[in-house]
Amino acid sequence: MQQAATYLENQVFTASPHRLHLMVVDAALRHARRGMEALDEKSWESMFQSLSKARDCVSELIGGLQPDVAPELVDPTKDLFIFVYRNLAKADFDRDSQLIRDAIGILEIHREAWVELGLQLGAGQPAGAPARPAYEDAPTSGRSWST
Repeated sequence: MQQAATYLENQVFTASPHRLHLMVVDAALRHARRGMEALDEKSWESMFQSLSKARDCVSELIGGLQPDVAPELVDPTKDLFIFVYRNLAKADFDRDSQLIRDAIGILEIHREAWVELGLQLGAGQPAGAPARPAYEDAPTSGRSWST
């Protein structure tokens, strides 16, 4: 377990800002999917925990937006992340899987666009690197989204 934590820590501390953003998006997706599975299994506590972690990740994404870098993109992106956050919160309260699916759909589209942007800007992964990360969770700001 200690080796996995050390590996994750090295991944976070050596990652580019582009990669860190992608790590948080991946964590949000992973936890939203776990929340969906828990909802399907009627495991309410697990659903709550997973969706709460997914919302923490989305909050981190919102907090990481930088209006001074691309002001024309910040408001629409923030609006999408707020939509995702609200859907995850409402899904938790209403136990509505469609709301989770909608949130996951937006996050998946964002992830695809972010990966493409990274490739175009040269921030892509090295040759042979997996499209999905090999790590389990993506902590930032001292938070941990692990289970």
